[in-house]
Amino acid sequence: MAESDYDDPFLKSLLMLIRAHDGSGAWETMPDEAVIAPFIVTKEQRRDLPMIGNPDPDILWRVELYYSAIGLTIEKRTGHNAAPIMKIHPEGWGRMLLTTGRLVVVNSYLRDLHRFGFETPRAMIDKANKIIETAVAVIERFPEAANASS
Repeated sequence: MAESDYDDPFLKSLLMLIRAHDGSGAWETMPDEAVIAPFIVTKEQRRDLPMIGNPDPDILWRVELYYSAIGLTIEKRTGHNAAPIMKIHPEGWGRMLLTTGRLVVVNSYLRDLHRFGFETPRAMIDKANKIIETAVAVIERFPEAANASS
């Protein structure tokens, strides 16, 4: 992974959230590449993963962390807290929403969660940044809804 990738706000947020869950401190000394390694799934690895049964809890945790890091990055950019709402069917498909105020800023349909991951760290960052840019544009387009409280 390129050195500049570590300066990406999304990746910084993701690494911070992952390390925040480490009660023993083991991830503090691990290199960033090792910390995000579970998010990287090559095509060969993906083919070997079963699609039957409930998604592994670790995979669901990674999905939640990925979208939480997106939400945190949106908040840093806009000042609006983007809270995640995840609904996953036991067969490995579902939906992830990020909301701010009364506005849905991210609406992602999730499929094949048994195989969640990205080919490369750069692919993960690029996808996250597309989602973030779209969410920021939605907030800018509908500021009254983004500022509304329940």
